[in-house]
Amino acid sequence: MRFLSLPMAASLLLLLLLLFAVSDAQQLSPSQVKTLLRLQDLLEYPPALASWSRGTPFCSLPPSASLAVACSGDRLVELVIVGDRLASPSARNALSPAFSSDSLFTTLSRIPSLTTLSLVALGLWGPLPGKVDRFPSLKVLNLSSNFFSGSIPLEISTMTSLQSLVLSGNSFSGSVPDLKPLSSLLELNIGENRLGPEFPSLSNSLVTLVLKNNSFVGKIPASLGAFHQLTILDLSSNHLSGRIPPFLFSLRSMQHLDLSDNKITGQIAGHVSCSNVLEFVDLSNNLLVGGLPSCLGSNTSSRVVLTTGNCLNAGDLRNQHPNVYCDGAALAAVLPPANKISGSKSNVGVILGIFGGVIGGVALLGLLIFLVFRRARSNEPPNAIVLHKPIAAKSLAQDTPRSPIDAGFKYQSARMESIGLTPYRVFSIEELKQATNNFDPSNLFEDSARGQFYKGQLQDGSLIEVRLLKLNPKLLYQNLHQYLELIAKLRHRHVASILGHCITSSQDSVNTTTIVHLVSEHVTNGTLRSHLTEWRKREMLKWPQRLAAVTGVARGIQFLHTVTVPGIVGNHLDIDSILLDKTLTAKISRYNLPVLPKSKNKAGYERPFVPLNDRDDGSVDISDQGEEEDIYRLGLVLLEVITGKHSGSDGDAVSLRSQLHASLLDSPADLKGLADPTIRGTFAVDSLRTAAEIALKCLLVDPSQRPSIDDVLWNLQYSAQIQDGWAMGENSSIQV
Repeated sequence: MRFLSLPMAASLLLLLLLLFAVSDAQQLSPSQVKTLLRLQDLLEYPPALASWSRGTPFCSLPPSASLAVACSGDRLVELVIVGDRLASPSARNALSPAFSSDSLFTTLSRIPSLTTLSLVALGLWGPLPGKVDRFPSLKVLNLSSNFFSGSIPLEISTMTSLQSLVLSGNSFSGSVPDLKPLSSLLELNIGENRLGPEFPSLSNSLVTLVLKNNSFVGKIPASLGAFHQLTILDLSSNHLSGRIPPFLFSLRSMQHLDLSDNKITGQIAGHVSCSNVLEFVDLSNNLLVGGLPSCLGSNTSSRVVLTTGNCLNAGDLRNQHPNVYCDGAALAAVLPPANKISGSKSNVGVILGIFGGVIGGVALLGLLIFLVFRRARSNEPPNAIVLHKPIAAKSLAQDTPRSPIDAGFKYQSARMESIGLTPYRVFSIEELKQATNNFDPSNLFEDSARGQFYKGQLQDGSLIEVRLLKLNPKLLYQNLHQYLELIAKLRHRHVASILGHCITSSQDSVNTTTIVHLVSEHVTNGTLRSHLTEWRKREMLKWPQRLAAVTGVARGIQFLHTVTVPGIVGNHLDIDSILLDKTLTAKISRYNLPVLPKSKNKAGYERPFVPLNDRDDGSVDISDQGEEEDIYRLGLVLLEVITGKHSGSDGDAVSLRSQLHASLLDSPADLKGLADPTIRGTFAVDSLRTAAEIALKCLLVDPSQRPSIDDVLWNLQYSAQIQDGWAMGENSSIQV
């Protein structure tokens, strides 16, 4: 028998010890393994955890879109679980009555080493217990898209290591705890709950602040001026009033500012300056008047500014209300409440004088509207349906709280759990080859005049689409990068966004060919049509979900029409090109790319790209009716959403349109009879009627008579307000 020499034996022993050390480092302690298996049971075996057992190598599990586990030695430090139990108008997707949120966090507290805990769309319900603070090292807590209710526990403010708190898409109510002690907090996203009306006290170290879709009232607090690190501020869809503090535009780190869908009044000061890094501003659907400062005057390749639905005298005036709309609403907003009208005779006289002036103004406005309406009616054909734009200051949604679960459907976004999408970046060709298996033909799903489209998967598990286009030889190469900066702005929660690009070049004996690869997100939860028809595969969409999807499509079209000049129009929209992600957020997947004006000596526009197969010579015809064509196609989508019937041919569309028109002229029973049987019992008749009226307006034969996209969006939102009021049971006059 041969024996190893002493040096060789020592080396072998050292190698074995290293192997055992590495193996041991990748295994959790038995207590943490037991805790994870207990967690599997508490969460009722979601698909991501279905295969877990005592022998599972938890620390070696490959990360995916639904599960990520990270270890440090024998301790668990990161746990990310994403389920498919999305919020719906019913609680069918919540976990069973046996679930206990208290038991869940009692179990999780046995893993005190966690730095990241993300439990998304798992059907969790009940109050969030105070023991959520039992993680001394926790930096990221994401409990979005669940069914948690009640108030946010005060113990949150004691989690001094917390940097990111995401609680959006639940049913929390009450006010936000004082977060000043959280000096390390960088991101706060608690939108889409029932919080308010008091504006929360916050830590001024925030980088991301999202409070959208709540009930906050009053002015935008001046204390935000101290938030010098703030890059994203989203206060949209609240009840904020007063003027916009000028400092918001000039905060040195501000990149994304959304104040849309509030009651903000007045004029923006002309001397306002904007931060050099400010990329996106949305001021739409407020009560702003006057002009805009120069830095907000128009969209550019580096800054997108949305201002529709105000009373501004700048930009496209077709998308603005008359001044009387904003002046009347602003005056009504500052009148004292009834219980405050007291005091001296002089005060009473002043108040009565103001009140009398308002009454007189309203009477005069009513007379003008009556005369205009009467004149318009005299020019209408018999039996015409008149669509009244719901511009009244009061509506059901303003007087009653919005249903939080329905609101979650309306505004949720699978890729925006905090805010925004994956950052735009430049990809390497090696990454794209690996993602598409070297552009294997089996991954090619479209080869047309629009380009070659390949599906792929990145190393982090993200699904993508790669679109191959050839650079138009007529485009100067130095202009390409400026154009790609414009492409990088095509990012919206209701558009399948472009995530990045890659440029390659090849040269033969004569020419140099430049290929541009555009990388987009790949949405995998089926088309809108499949959710209307494939009842064997998936839950059928009810009316609130359908209305939310179409409203999302309208928002996407509004974005495309305004993000560039000229707008992106003529997008060949149809119900099969509208995709739904896992949160049922609608995304437009097939839309045109921006065009560029030709050289100074030539009129018209040109495409910077041409397909690889040269089916298109690079010319482009920008139709004057491109916007109206998009409106017509949106009407077809809405028609199918209402009736459940396919309107693929012109004959089908005309027949359905005629039936819908007739039902609106007759009784509500006829309209209910024409609606898709799947949605019966889930809609308010007035909500369905409003949607049907705007659909018919979209389908008018004369393009010039079709409504603007802002009018369409306005009416869809009004329809949703009626539906929400009915769902809350606070308007018994609306019946199904």
